[in-house]
Amino acid sequence: MSNQRISGIGSLLPARAIGKKWWQKLFIYPTFLGALLGAIPTGIDLYKSVQYDIGFSDVKHAEEQRRLWIKNFDCTQNMSYQQVKTKEEIAVQVGACPNGDVLIEVAAPQSDRILEWISLQRLRSEASLSWLSPIGTAHAALWNQRGVGVSPTAFTRTAQGSADIVCQTMKDQTKIVRIVRENGICYREEIEVLKGKIANRTQVSCSTTCS
Repeated sequence: MSNQRISGIGSLLPARAIGKKWWQKLFIYPTFLGALLGAIPTGIDLYKSVQYDIGFSDVKHAEEQRRLWIKNFDCTQNMSYQQVKTKEEIAVQVGACPNGDVLIEVAAPQSDRILEWISLQRLRSEASLSWLSPIGTAHAALWNQRGVGVSPTAFTRTAQGSADIVCQTMKDQTKIVRIVRENGICYREEIEVLKGKIANRTQVSCSTTCS
């Protein structure tokens, strides 16, 4: 009986498919093969979203941010930030690398401190980013997207300061530990590279090491 069933099914397949292994048969049906291969990137991103503990749609952005952290790691160890604080008590720091890549850090009350790399290529491709006003409308839109929740008109400069990196180390490709000095006070920070935020921040002595 089983042989008859197999024979019956075989009669429905093209003669060239009969007797071939399953993976060989895939190449006989290019439409099915194309659909299978086309689904692989989506499956990979879904796996990474679980692995990284981030949203499915954030995977590519997170990996681009990690690439820029690795690319600019030496630069950030010696980076000096320009810092301003708005009337809403939102602290904004902007630092730039010689290659043109820019790192923005935003700290709002009752919110995570977030970090965002903007590559030189992105700067050139997005005309809305105007560095004549580094806390202008385009950046406000970026921060709204990341959950800070302020309007573009809220960015009125009220105070200035400076910040620099005392030391910095990359524990792995997902976490950076650094000591940052802001207006004479030092903090130890743990940066979650893929999530673009500072997970832990505590005040420490400026002689504290990053090891």
